[in-house]
Amino acid sequence: MAPSESAAGKSAAAQADLNHLIRELREKTGAGIMDCKRALTETGGSFEEALTFLRKKGLADAAKKSARVTKEGLVAYAVAGSAGAIVELNCETDFVARTPEFQELGDALARKAALGEIQRPEEGTPLVQPVFSKLGENMGLRRLTRLELKGPGLIAGYIHLGAKKGALIELAAASPEAAKSEALSGLAKELLLQIVGLSPRYVSRAEVPAADIEKEREIYTELLRKEGKPEAAIPKIVEGKINKLFFQSFCLLDQPSVRDNKTPVSSLIEEAMRKLPGGMIRVRFARYQLGE
Repeated sequence: MAPSESAAGKSAAAQADLNHLIRELREKTGAGIMDCKRALTETGGSFEEALTFLRKKGLADAAKKSARVTKEGLVAYAVAGSAGAIVELNCETDFVARTPEFQELGDALARKAALGEIQRPEEGTPLVQPVFSKLGENMGLRRLTRLELKGPGLIAGYIHLGAKKGALIELAAASPEAAKSEALSGLAKELLLQIVGLSPRYVSRAEVPAADIEKEREIYTELLRKEGKPEAAIPKIVEGKINKLFFQSFCLLDQPSVRDNKTPVSSLIEEAMRKLPGGMIRVRFARYQLGE
């Protein structure tokens, strides 16, 4: 191949990669094509840095960072003894996602994951292959999360919206009596509805990486400067926004209850703990939404 032909091929491949990133960035942010292209150019083609660039310019939603569903499939969970797992299984069409064979496959993969027999997505291939051959549509186990109790407690799950999203929760209790109580099972149901409904990323503020908080500060600072806010007032406004827009959006304990949009989730947990023999030790959860 002549040197010019080789260079032309590389240039075409680079342009195809750029176009792919532009499309993905548009889906994530809703920003225009030229804005996405400029963001990628300014950040050397880094998708995450381009996303931050757009947010700083006020061209992307700072709270949502939305991820549109790009694949069909389902979310399923299973509990096996003191462990549980939640999985996302993808396919090409909603028609296949609603077939009994595909739904049974999702349940089987979730149970295998709960038992610890599948620990990585690729280990689900032997179960997926026969269903793929039968239904004739590309499919695969995209991700899985397993939670396991190390002592007394409760593992529970919830699937919503036709298996398009769901959550798995672990509540570690201080005693076997607390683990078996109606107060703990009732709390698990409330928290699962909360997690699926309002999409927290963390249990508490202590879990949020410092780098993520600093990034939010930078973004809010840039936006407030663009709005012409006095420089001396910006730090206080920024902290208020982090407390209200970030922590209340993404930290479970800071969120208002999905039932009344008023009562803090932390208050619901404190009320339940007063009814538990010895109280509760820890909350962990995993939330999946198809395509995120």
